Amino acid sequence: MQKSLEQYLRELRKSCGYSQEFVASHLNITRQTYSHYETGRITPPVNSLYNLARLYGIPVEELMERIVTYNISDDFAKNKTAESSFPSKEDLTPFLEYINAPEQNKKFKNLNRNEKFFLYYYGQLDQRDQQDILTFMKVKYLNNKKRDEK
Repeated sequence: MQKSLEQYLRELRKSCGYSQEFVASHLNITRQTYSHYETGRITPPVNSLYNLARLYGIPVEELMERIVTYNISDDFAKNKTAESSFPSKEDLTPFLEYINAPEQNKKFKNLNRNEKFFLYYYGQLDQRDQQDILTFMKVKYLNNKKRDEK
């Protein structure tokens, strides 16, 4: 089983002999904020993950995979069935208005249902969450590409 991000960050820091204060200063954050990364109270933003990867000389994907795996497992634990991730009746009205708007006709003409849902919900997220989704997609793509090359 893969270690969680917080466990991995703690192990990396200790194996390099770094203090939390040192790592925090490298990230331009407080020691308390970095401590929250190691306890799992806060998930580091993508720019911090890139800086941590550079500090430890590891690929950033190693860190991002741990977030993606953890968050997906956590989300499925919260949702009893996979179907619960589909829109409820309350969500359907704005979604249908969105995809049926005249200005969207050309965009959605050749998309399947899941692609339409993806675009709708992606557009509802804030910029940081959108960046996380794009990062997740890149990590998944690269993992699949590596697997297919073997």
